[in-house]
Amino acid sequence: MEVDLIKIRLKKILNEKRWKHSVNTSQLAYKLAKRYGIDLQKARIAGLLHDCAKDMSFEKLKKLAISHRLKFDIEIEKIPKVLHAFTGALIAREQFGIQDPEILQAIRLHSTGGKNMTDLDKIIYLSDKIEPSRYFNEIEKVRDISIKDLDKAILILLDKGLISLIKRGLLIYPATIEARNEVLNKVVLLNA
Repeated sequence: MEVDLIKIRLKKILNEKRWKHSVNTSQLAYKLAKRYGIDLQKARIAGLLHDCAKDMSFEKLKKLAISHRLKFDIEIEKIPKVLHAFTGALIAREQFGIQDPEILQAIRLHSTGGKNMTDLDKIIYLSDKIEPSRYFNEIEKVRDISIKDLDKAILILLDKGLISLIKRGLLIYPATIEARNEVLNKVVLLNA
């Protein structure tokens, strides 16, 4: 599906704030993909569609997950926030006609991260968190690092996310820990 057609259809299903976030994520993903030699069209599309299920109710998302027999590493009711990423990949495939497994995986991993993340996965994860409308302590530092070292930027975000979840006493999706450990090992090896 053409990017312009995706935008038209996506705008109809997202609220205004989420729509702007999705466009911003797509634009940043495009820039980062250009910087790291990743397919620009895949980055643009994954960035646009990463939150295509975010405005749906948890009950609708859960029904969709059950009907497609999605499997999770943990009881999804315990971490409902991550469900939109998994079902978003389904919606991207079924409602937007996206068949590319790399785009679908990037959408699926944009919230939790995971083992064996590709550079496209990392770009979408990163773009979602640091696009221009986002703010958190040290975001400018992460934005600067993202241009120089994709893995270091991802590691900072994963660490910040995990620390935040721990401080709030929330459960951590197991794939996030796997992603963090894998990226940390890569960063340590590169800096050794």
